[in-house]
Amino acid sequence: MPSVIAELNQVLASLKDAVRTEDVFGIPAAGTSSDELRATIKKTFLRLSQLTDPDLYPGDADAKELATEAHALLQAFYEQALSKVQSGEYGRAPQRGAEANSAASIATTRRHYRIEKALAQGDLATVFEGVCEEGEGEAAKIVIKLVEDPADNDLMQNEARIIKLLHAGEGVQTKHLPVLMDDFRTDDGRIGLVMRRIDGYDLHSVREKYVKGIPPRHIIWLFRRLLSVLGYAHSQGILHGNVDPAHIMIRPSDHNVWLIDWTCSIYKPASTGQGFRILNEKYSAPEVAEKKPPLPSSDLFSAARCMVYALGGNPETAEMPAEVDERIQRFIRFFLKESPMQRAQDAWEMYGMLDDLRAEVYGPHEFIPFEM
Repeated sequence: MPSVIAELNQVLASLKDAVRTEDVFGIPAAGTSSDELRATIKKTFLRLSQLTDPDLYPGDADAKELATEAHALLQAFYEQALSKVQSGEYGRAPQRGAEANSAASIATTRRHYRIEKALAQGDLATVFEGVCEEGEGEAAKIVIKLVEDPADNDLMQNEARIIKLLHAGEGVQTKHLPVLMDDFRTDDGRIGLVMRRIDGYDLHSVREKYVKGIPPRHIIWLFRRLLSVLGYAHSQGILHGNVDPAHIMIRPSDHNVWLIDWTCSIYKPASTGQGFRILNEKYSAPEVAEKKPPLPSSDLFSAARCMVYALGGNPETAEMPAEVDERIQRFIRFFLKESPMQRAQDAWEMYGMLDDLRAEVYGPHEFIPFEM
């Protein structure tokens, strides 16, 4: 029998994959009256609410966290469904825009997507902002990641596989991961991935706002969530392989953190023999350039350098602003030792130590708004 966390993850994944209300509550049979349709929608809503109502988990912080996110999505879809029933639009085939057959339109066996603008371009791929043409409102927003050269298709396939493996686990940390919705291949053989658009900012954008670095108190929740998702990935035998400020995204409203771009991730290196796939000159651990075996501590080294950067310090020298409490500086520097065997090894162990450090430096937990 699946655990509560597994069930919540399954429901949350289906809600995140939905692009319109009918994906959640179903397509009505021909001739269904409005009253019958409302009753069917309400029945589905109540059934899912029996699992997603956060009040059902007063003593389980992990389950309550997942349930809160799932129930908010469910409630939004429910209200939208009732509104569509009222207007007579529920169950109608979605209307695609005039641009549907343009060069910016992508059709898969599941859905149709339209590229709106380029968000970022790297050596490996270009990331585009777009919409699902069958979608509605916020649920329609997606990003498309398209490889530049078909020779790098294996890296895109690797990312898709790893994201699926991570979401198949039972960790509450899936809320810190990108959501893969679809994939496709272009006429010239390039692989593209369709993902749920993340409502957040990467660390480079954060530093544009906080030129001298973020207020030190905020490094606690940022680092905690990053350690949590890395700990979960490592427990599944997966190393990220390229933790970088561009791959860490935050949502200020609730302090959620995502770790994205798993193209260079490594799966069970001790048994598969996989090595590092990329050298990030500024953020990789020393053993990457030396082509030594990948270890979880390699990810932790890169994560700590990102925290130094977020604080306004120098990632390559580990120098941090004087206003950063010395105890926090020492903690971060423990991740940055030259030898992978002498630095921090276990992300979840460090997560617990950071909790203790937070209490020591700042006292009881308090939510401090983060402005962007």
